[in-house]
Amino acid sequence: MERVKRNKIFSWVFKIAVTLIFLFIVNRSVARDDLHLLPGHLSLYHILAAVFFSVTGLIFQVKRWEIILRFQQFQVSSAMAWKTILWGNLLAFITPGRLGELFRGLMISPQRKGDSLFAVIIDKLYIITTVLFTGFACLLIQLLFFRIPLTFKMTLFLSAALVISLAGFYLLSTGTVFNKNHVVSRYFNTVLSHLPRLFTPAGRRALYYSFLAQVSLVAQTAVLFLMFGCGSPVLNGTAAGEAYALMLFVPFTVGNMGVREGAFHLFLSHLNVCCAAGSVSLKATSLGVSLLILIMNIIAPALTGLLWYLFDISLGKKPMEST
Repeated sequence: MERVKRNKIFSWVFKIAVTLIFLFIVNRSVARDDLHLLPGHLSLYHILAAVFFSVTGLIFQVKRWEIILRFQQFQVSSAMAWKTILWGNLLAFITPGRLGELFRGLMISPQRKGDSLFAVIIDKLYIITTVLFTGFACLLIQLLFFRIPLTFKMTLFLSAALVISLAGFYLLSTGTVFNKNHVVSRYFNTVLSHLPRLFTPAGRRALYYSFLAQVSLVAQTAVLFLMFGCGSPVLNGTAAGEAYALMLFVPFTVGNMGVREGAFHLFLSHLNVCCAAGSVSLKATSLGVSLLILIMNIIAPALTGLLWYLFDISLGKKPMEST
């Protein structure tokens, strides 16, 4: 037990250290004057629009999660789906790469913990599919509509990501890394055996809600960049779609801090996005938008999940009981 505790402490220190390093590297060139100007560009209209897209995106996530749970024969209420999603946001926030979110459904049915973990994996599969597909669609918009080619570094990264993904899929599916009886191999092959579920009526509805959730996120990001006087809806949305796809491959920091603003700046700069006269720099704007998304999409849902959990405790209920 003492060894586990020490490992957790070391893990936390490591997560925080990596996050701070990313934050420093990505934002070290942001001028202090720009940071002081950021609050002056906040607009109630744009903030309300961004909150609207944040809430609608969360609703679509819950709808997808409900479909997956019921397809897995879990008898859950909408309240339970909301609780586990919000609780998962808290677990995701305190772990790098949102790994803690995998355990959001463990208390739905104590007798079916393995099934609940598998349900989260399926949910993640939908997320990965839609984020990558949206990123690819935005890449096509960049190439065909804006006629902006990829840089050599971007081409190299995409090629490396494809090779690594294919190699990882091969190694896991053949049992080269883990033997067939290992828990990782068992779950991986279970996911493979259930892939056709993507094409059932329930699977198509889940995929539909997943795309709506991602579109809401992209729209929210585009609106926030417009608030700071940068770009246009199409340019900002295209860069955001590509940036979120990139973030899937760099899941090392808490809440994607550092990585998110770096990805925003990378793709907005590549699409030649300019900010209006009197606006802050694109680098500082990327940081400001990243912080607002962190607050709206991660911290606010996580705090809501925590408060709901504490409220249930105060009423003497089990935290994951339906209301």
